[in-house]
Amino acid sequence: MESVINFLADYYIWFFVAAGVLLFALIGFIIDSKRKKKNTVLRIISGFLWLLALISMGYLCYLIYTANILPTKYYMILVGVMVFLILMFILFIRNKNSRAWILIICDIIFIPLIGITYFANDKLDDTLKFLKDNLNAKYETNIYNVVVNKNSNINSISDLNNKTIKLVNDMDDKTLLEKSINKKIKNSKLEYSENVAELLYEVKDNIETIIIVNSGNYDAMVEEDQEYTNSVKVLDTIEIKQRIENTSTGVDVTEDPFIVYLSGIDTRSGKLPAKSLSDVNILLVVNPTEKKILMVNTPRDYYVQLHGKTGLKDKLTHAGLVGGVNMSMSTLEDLYEIKVPYYVRVNFNAVVKLVDAIDGITLYNDQTRSFSCWTDRDCVFKPGNNKVKGKCALAFARERHAYTDGDRHRGENQEQVIQKIIEKVTSSKTLISKYSDILTSLNGTFETNITTEEITSLVKMQVDDMSGWTIDTYNVSGSDLYAYTYSYPSRE
Repeated sequence: MESVINFLADYYIWFFVAAGVLLFALIGFIIDSKRKKKNTVLRIISGFLWLLALISMGYLCYLIYTANILPTKYYMILVGVMVFLILMFILFIRNKNSRAWILIICDIIFIPLIGITYFANDKLDDTLKFLKDNLNAKYETNIYNVVVNKNSNINSISDLNNKTIKLVNDMDDKTLLEKSINKKIKNSKLEYSENVAELLYEVKDNIETIIIVNSGNYDAMVEEDQEYTNSVKVLDTIEIKQRIENTSTGVDVTEDPFIVYLSGIDTRSGKLPAKSLSDVNILLVVNPTEKKILMVNTPRDYYVQLHGKTGLKDKLTHAGLVGGVNMSMSTLEDLYEIKVPYYVRVNFNAVVKLVDAIDGITLYNDQTRSFSCWTDRDCVFKPGNNKVKGKCALAFARERHAYTDGDRHRGENQEQVIQKIIEKVTSSKTLISKYSDILTSLNGTFETNITTEEITSLVKMQVDDMSGWTIDTYNVSGSDLYAYTYSYPSRE
């Protein structure tokens, strides 16, 4: 009932139009009767409605054809409706001998058809634009923080003119960054270091030091040292945007099993920088013919050999910091001896927006006691089911301190949140009433190398058989360890 009410609220104008047209049809019928005409006015009104219905239906057929999301058998039904409309025009509207009640019945058919096709066109237009804007990532953005000591008398970017600025030498976009610095800061002297950790510690301890570091490295330091922000201040950020080329994976997503790396990143900027900590690392193993999905969670602190690096191992989460999503994917490929062709990177803010857009989800606390989430003490989970909004869904997905098995249980929570979102989003009630809100909440909050064509082919396959999917989960385990890491070799 709520879905119907929301639909009426969004498209109430059509019901006024329908009532108005029927009123005009009635007036036309009365005028024709008094003039003893053969329903001339009524046929004009019916012809106008027929034209609107034909245009709206034709545009829907065009969108569906270009998007290639509907199986042939269903597409032919739409074509059949268009043929039926043409026959109605020939047999009834153009026929001067058609009775008034026949024309009114035609109008009654045309009005809801116009409304339905307008609704479908609107949603399909939004969907195609959303897919075009968010799929098949074309650019990546590196974000750099300009950092000084908290007690420094430098308070703005303009105060850096003629100053020495320290950077890390290991950067893919070094030339572009230097150009951006020169545009913002006059006569700066750039001094390069090989160790980002040393720079971050130096600016904390030295009032004269000025550094520019990748925002991911800064976030990692804040995570390691929660008092770090009390010792430094970020003056400004510099964004470097570069075009990337995605190569074909050679995968037929409707026939071949494939793997998608789901990376959940926690950035304090709320954006999607190319290099950042990956706090969620889930492999979605998809078998399209069997309609099965296996979610494999690898804890963020898994001690792994970073792809292409030698010497010290590192936390899995640091792979995204060192080499972005490709490094994370390659590291997981090395670990499990598999091939991962696709990725989806999602900012944590996306979870909050999406869950709020679908009016919350119900999460199950399997503990025998209540607990407050470490990242948000206002989010309290009692034993059993808990209906929550976005911020508490995120807090639940990040919780590890409430469990004896820590990170491993956090992975189970993350999988539960994903499953509950999928179940809620794919319900017909939610899709009808919240479709636009869902697209709006997701727009710009994720990036992926999956193409529009691959997504639409999966949609077409699903519409063709409408069978359900089975989702299983698996969480790898391990043991505790303090050790030195590749990213921060001077600290366990």
